[in-house]
Amino acid sequence: AVSQKDLEALLALLSDDTRAIEAVGVLFHRTFAKADHFRLATALCLLIQERAIDLTQRIFAFYILFDLYKSESPGTNPFLPIFLDQVKRELVPCERHFVLHLLCYPPKDMPKKSPR
Repeated sequence: AVSQKDLEALLALLSDDTRAIEAVGVLFHRTFAKADHFRLATALCLLIQERAIDLTQRIFAFYILFDLYKSESPGTNPFLPIFLDQVKRELVPCERHFVLHLLCYPPKDMPKKSPR
């Protein structure tokens, strides 16, 4: 389970829409211990699935889920089903484009941009 303190820190991290997407990924790695990454990523999945976070927060969350496993082969990301499930849903066009871009064309300069 995710502690209230960790959840608050995670939501605060996702809430600053002035940061570049990549900066939020870096902050995630700095803020949370590697041993907690999977547990927190699972919490991100639930927040995405339940639409408990807004569009900007979902963009950051998708990037974190991608970033955690970007050095692995594409099919080994344990959160890949979340990406695929979300693509099937009715998404805002920019969200759909972002998710498909992460899946099909791993980012080069996109992480340096903010979601705004």
